Amino acid sequence: MINLAETAYLVAMYRALESERVDALFKDPLARMLAGGKGEMLVEVIGEKDKITNAIAIRTYVIDNLILQLVNSKKIDTVINLAAGLDTRPYRLPLYASLRWIEVDLPEIIAYKEQALKDEQPLCWLERVKLDITNLALRRTFFSEINLATRQTLVITEGLLSYLHETQVALLATDIYEQSNLNWWLFELESSLALKNYDQVYARKIFDQYFANGNKTLLFAPEQGAEFFQQYNWKVAKSVSAWKKLHRLNRGIKFTWLLEIIMKWVANEYWEKIQQQGSIVLLERSPAVGDLVKTKEVVEKR
Repeated sequence: MINLAETAYLVAMYRALESERVDALFKDPLARMLAGGKGEMLVEVIGEKDKITNAIAIRTYVIDNLILQLVNSKKIDTVINLAAGLDTRPYRLPLYASLRWIEVDLPEIIAYKEQALKDEQPLCWLERVKLDITNLALRRTFFSEINLATRQTLVITEGLLSYLHETQVALLATDIYEQSNLNWWLFELESSLALKNYDQVYARKIFDQYFANGNKTLLFAPEQGAEFFQQYNWKVAKSVSAWKKLHRLNRGIKFTWLLEIIMKWVANEYWEKIQQQGSIVLLERSPAVGDLVKTKEVVEKR
């Protein structure tokens, strides 16, 4: 089983490395302190430092912008960050003070974070909840309580879904949708191509060995992409290709323009799939289609 607490230090270190670049896409002044020596060690163990730092940087940058756009345009009053890890957005994004931001994670991560950031001041109304979100009963109770106190809620599951089985993702999609005021859902989504090429990525093998005793940690990468969520009454409000964003921000492989010309000529269909390797997806709840209760019963029987 993957140790989610450990990966939080790793991701924080990648954010620190990005923040220290002259051309940084964002600044996270708390990231290195939170990552600590454990984060530095993990980055060296996994390898491919520049490549993975770029990937995390693009993901963070896009999600940052989508959060700000949504909060400012849709009157979001509550943000729920599930499996928040060592994320510091409440301290670094220009959020309005009355915004309710709720970080949810395992007790050990919450305890460490509260101690490390005790002298820092968030820019919004920040709460932390110790909760294992794989505990269905506790999760549903939590969602229900938040739903009663909000009108427009954004749920974030950055860095989470790929570690869950399809059935777990389906149940999460259903549980969030059941609460009428949990209106938006933001996450990154791995492509099915990444799953097919799994064994060809050396860093992923090292990651799996360290965090999961060699077992595969990429579990959710649906063939139908973001359309997977339509069956649970979610519609895609926005989908941003991480690969294309890397290219536009000059963080991708060298001579991408030449590769693009060649690939479009000799293997255009495969090239289109490559460009969809990983995306950041924003979902919006849509009117229920069919009986949601029956849908949930079917999912739970899988």
